[in-house]
Amino acid sequence: MKVIATILAGGVLGLVFLSGSGIAHADPDNPKEQEACQLMDDPAGAQAGYAPAEYAFMMLRAKMSAQAARDIMSVAVQEICPNHIVDLPASWR
Repeated sequence: MKVIATILAGGVLGLVFLSGSGIAHADPDNPKEQEACQLMDDPAGAQAGYAPAEYAFMMLRAKMSAQAARDIMSVAVQEICPNHIVDLPASWR
């Protein structure tokens, strides 16, 4: 019985470590996250007819993959510019 509990506990810990390995951690000093927030605040986006998140995504996407831009924006609004969380699509939050 004790062996089974130990195996189950080890399995749960293993799943926790595996599921957490892909999580991005925010670094307030990360220039890419700061850039994402600055782009969402940039009035040039609104003047061009874009929503804050659309403009930031478009500008970041020119420099990196779509997934990387999405990840950076998601982390940035959680740690640096939470006022823009409502600008992101719900699935990105």
